[in-house]
Amino acid sequence: MNIKTDQMYSKSRRQKRKREVVIRRKIFIMVLTFVLVLGFFFSYHAILSKANTSLEDTSFKYYTSITVKYGDSLWTLADKYADSQYGSKQDYIDEIIHINALKEDTVKAGQYLVVPYYTHDFTGAENNTSDLRTL
Repeated sequence: MNIKTDQMYSKSRRQKRKREVVIRRKIFIMVLTFVLVLGFFFSYHAILSKANTSLEDTSFKYYTSITVKYGDSLWTLADKYADSQYGSKQDYIDEIIHINALKEDTVKAGQYLVVPYYTHDFTGAENNTSDLRTL
C-alpha cells in the first residue's frame, strides 16, 4: 500500500507541475500579447503624427541682399524681416551683425547688407544662386 500511495502522490505532483507550466505559459502569452499590442499602438500613432506634418509647418531659411535706405537702422530692418523663428529682435540683429562682419551696430544709407529671412516656399538648389530678392 505504501508503493501505491507513493505512486498517487507522485502522479498528483506531476499533474500539479503540468498545471503550473500551463498557467505560466498562458501568463507569458498574455503579457507578450499585451506588449505587442502596446508596441503596435505606439508605432501606429508615431507614423500618423509624422504623416500629419505638412509642408505649411516647415520654414526654409534664405538670405537676400538689401541696400540700406536713409533712416534705416538694424532695429527697423529687424521689424521688416525678422519673424517668429527668432527668439527676439536682438537675436536677429546679432545674426545680421555676424553675417555682415559689422564692427558696430549702426548702418548707413547706401550700405549693402545680407539679411536672413524665412519662407514656406522651397527654392531648390538649382535656384539658390538667383534667390537674391528685394523685399
